[in-house]
Amino acid sequence: MDFDKIRIGMICGSRKGSGTVTWVDGATQMVYLTDLQDNRSFEVGLEELIDDPQIHNHDDYYY
Repeated sequence: MDFDKIRIGMICGSRKGSGTVTWVDGATQMVYLTDLQDNRSFEVGLEELIDDPQIHNHDDYYY
């Protein structure tokens, strides 16, 4: 995934699980996520993110 495309609030998948981006550290190329299920925070490296266009924010859902 391209580092410039990562934004706070977007949902990303990784090998550690999926979560909402809460912080992006450009100096260390780390992305901090909050788990979607239990609100647990975890960090992943840029290379661990899975680029999946099927993951959407809840605001994107249709009725």
